[in-house]
Amino acid sequence: MKRNRVGMSEFGLIDIIKKRYQTMNKDIIAGIGDDAAVFAIDKTRAGLLTIDTLVDNVHFDLSYTSFEDLGHKAMAANLSDIAAMGGRPVLAVVSITIPRDIRLKDIEKLYAGMRKLAKKYGVAICGGDTISGKQLSLTIAVYGEGRKNNIGLRSGAKAGDAILVTGSLGASQAGLDLLISKINPSTTLRARNQNTKLFKKHLRPEPRVKEAQLLASKFKLHGMIDISDGLASELHHLARESRVGILIDQGALPVADEAITAANSLKKDPLEYCLYSGEEYELLFTLPARQAVKAKIILSRAGTPCSIIGQVIKGNGVRMIGRDLKNVKVPDQGYKHF
Repeated sequence: MKRNRVGMSEFGLIDIIKKRYQTMNKDIIAGIGDDAAVFAIDKTRAGLLTIDTLVDNVHFDLSYTSFEDLGHKAMAANLSDIAAMGGRPVLAVVSITIPRDIRLKDIEKLYAGMRKLAKKYGVAICGGDTISGKQLSLTIAVYGEGRKNNIGLRSGAKAGDAILVTGSLGASQAGLDLLISKINPSTTLRARNQNTKLFKKHLRPEPRVKEAQLLASKFKLHGMIDISDGLASELHHLARESRVGILIDQGALPVADEAITAANSLKKDPLEYCLYSGEEYELLFTLPARQAVKAKIILSRAGTPCSIIGQVIKGNGVRMIGRDLKNVKVPDQGYKHF
């Protein structure tokens, strides 16, 4: 794990801030430590607030990321956080640091990428801040709303729940690896088609906003999180915050077909892509077993594949039953900011 200058991991720093500096009052439902802050609006509604920053050469590389891609992806990350709470995004404010060598038309393209995705989900871009600086960075805060008595929290998983994930996994990291590799990905039409999907998954991910609202309208939400740092990392978040153990089945993991093909060409393990690919922005959630089966059917009928990949158990940590039936620990790995 990478460390910052004071020898602190990202989540170690968050724990210190949470313990020492978090301010709570009777209107705060969930503060530091979840995908969004949650606060009471009235007897039935809760407000949701999230913020995310992308920095040049840390979170994106303009050698293969267009300005429109960047705008889309930055907005997607925030909308996904609102979705992870079972909420509906309402408005966004944007703060941008602009180096002197960035052209006006580049900034217009960046805002076009943000606006197009925001408009798709009925989100208004309402303002923000612009400053000059040495390094391009983009910070977006999104406000959303949800039902006060039905918010998806990382602490909501219960022993006996099934664990579900939307879509397929591994394509975002596979797409990134192909973008930065020297392998020619376009030798065949099939390869071009597959790699186009991989690149799109990494550069223009689609947040599961509609799926989250559908789940919230049909079920009492238990544990929920979006996959931004990788499946394994998010499973550990659920286990820690809910104080439970998690057992997943390797054979049930929905590895993206394109990720398998890319792994073969890059001589990598498709399972590694599935477990540790960040920026997937799929929903990872838990429900009682019978409701989980219904949720899978409902999402499938709405056009979104959904897989039951394991169960919540008493205990702690995350383990996996492999194809060889061996029960092994799943390391808490994924994208680390420090």
